[in-house]
Amino acid sequence: MTTHQAAFGGRLDGAANEAVARTAGVVSLAVLAVGLGGLALGIDWAWIAFPVGYGGVLPLAVSRARSRADTTGTAGTVDGTTEAEDDALAALRRRYAEGEIDDVEFERRLERLLETEDD
Repeated sequence: MTTHQAAFGGRLDGAANEAVARTAGVVSLAVLAVGLGGLALGIDWAWIAFPVGYGGVLPLAVSRARSRADTTGTAGTVDGTTEAEDDALAALRRRYAEGEIDDVEFERRLERLLETEDD
């Protein structure tokens, strides 16, 4: 698990992690530009950009990016599978447990399901 995955909960897939990390990077760069730019121009109160930016704007932006990734469906479940794959696996297990399918059929379908998961 990378540092930004640990910081952002590690629950998002690769594209969503990229979007959240990119958002954090852009906001951090903007805070630095505003704060250091203001200080370089001699604006006495420009230091306020740092606590406001890093303490308020950055967490809000990251939260918004994570929320957007969750609602647009770019994030999977915690283990990296989608809800449809979880539902298919649950149905397969239920059918096996109820005796609708035998061991050989269960193994065949499970293998097919796991193959489609990699795509």
